[in-house]
Formats: sequence, structure tokens, C-alpha cells
Amino acid sequence: MQTALRTAEMALQMSDPVIAALIEQYGPCKLYAANSLIHKPHFHVLTWAIINQQLSVASARSIENKLCMLMASDTFELDSLREVDHQQLADCGLSKQKIRYLYALCDAIDSGKLNLEQLSSMENQPIFETLSALPGIGPWTVDMFLMFSLGRLDVLPLGDLALRKSIEHHYQLPPNPKRQDYHAIADRWRPYRSVSSWYLWAAVD
Repeated sequence: MQTALRTAEMALQMSDPVIAALIEQYGPCKLYAANSLIHKPHFHVLTWAIINQQLSVASARSIENKLCMLMASDTFELDSLREVDHQQLADCGLSKQKIRYLYALCDAIDSGKLNLEQLSSMENQPIFETLSALPGIGPWTVDMFLMFSLGRLDVLPLGDLALRKSIEHHYQLPPNPKRQDYHAIADRWRPYRSVSSWYLWAAVD
């Protein structure tokens, strides 16, 4: 994976001067560092993504920490989540909707409707179709899963507000840009749009 990231960095340095400058500023991409989500089980990453939907990093992290303390583990596991009741999840800061989404995820796995291990061998579009059939899992959540759990290097999560704002800033887009404006810029990053996204996020942080 690290070799693939170094290859991506070299390709992006040649294809886009804006990303090249960010690579110079932030150094090697840490998308798949030792403490990154790619080393966690698929269930953990999907749970993490559901928690993080439409929340600030700080708010989501607070919920994650409380839930980890409740489970006595730094990894979200289906059996452990099943043992936590609705009120305990609510006390961690989860909304009623997100609690319903997490239970639906557990139900899909328990029933055999969703086989997380099979996702690794599937293309992006079938994964999107499979996961988005579940309540509360939309494009942003699937993109996060593709990037952070499966290590797909060519994902463009335009559902992420911070990424869009970073693109607008670094590429000086006019007010209220259209979706095709972002794609016109991102096409030069193929097949490494995940890596460019990481650098643009780093510039926001």
C-alpha cells in the first residue's frame, strides 16, 4: 500500500501543480498510516462512517470515545454493539436516526443480507449499490468505506463539505460551483483521486 501511495504522489506531482505544492508542504500521504482505519475491521469503519455523518470531527470523536468506553474496546464489533441498548447509545450522543441505522446494519449482517468480507473483491459500483440499499448509508458513507476500509485509491467523495471547500479555495472556484466544476479539476487526478482528497483535507486541518 505504501508503494502505491508513493507512486500516486509522483503521478500527482506531474499532473497537478496545486497538489504538487500540497505534497511538498505535507510530505508523504498518511492515508494508510499505521493508526489508520484501513487496519480496522469493515464493520468498525462502517460504524465510524455512520457516526461521522454530518458532524464535526470533534463531535464525532466525542461520540466514538464514549462508545468505545461503553464497549471497553477501541474497535466497534457487532456483538458488542448488540449488547448496548438504545438509551446507552443515545447517552453517547447518537441521534435516533443513527441508532436506527446502526441496528439496521447489524440486522443486515445477522440475516446474511450483507456479507462484509465479500465487498473486498467487488468493484466500486456494486459495493455502492449493496451498501446504499441499507437505511442511512448514502454516497458519502460508501465513499468513506471505499477509501478508508478497502483502500481504493480513486475515490472522489464530493459529498464531503470540507473537501469541496478546500477544492474551491485552492482552485479559486467562483461562488456556488456546479458539480461538474469539481469533476473537471479532479479528472486530472485519476486514478489517484483518494490521495488528492487526503492532501486537500490535510490543508483544511
